[in-house]
Amino acid sequence: MNAFSIVGKITEMPVLKETTNGLKTCELPVRVQRNFPNSDGVYENDDMVIEVWRGLAETVSASCKIGDYVGINGRIHSRKYQKDEKVYLNYGFVAEKIDFLR
Repeated sequence: MNAFSIVGKITEMPVLKETTNGLKTCELPVRVQRNFPNSDGVYENDDMVIEVWRGLAETVSASCKIGDYVGINGRIHSRKYQKDEKVYLNYGFVAEKIDFLR
């Protein structure tokens, strides 16, 4: 199974773009608080960029504001690339459902 679920706060406005194939897409920057405190008792945050596609991208870019809380369910994907004879893996998060938690 390949799935993730997060609740976080939007940190930047997404910019709606269109691919050469005509698909709408945007990147949604979200800050998510960790579930546990660090050694100083502080709850740190992770900043993530979520890929959003098609109609969901249009809805998100038209409806969200900085500071809004969202619940996101989606899938994780990986991309391999080679540079200087070394193979690297990049991971990304693709939204399949976004709930606005206002």
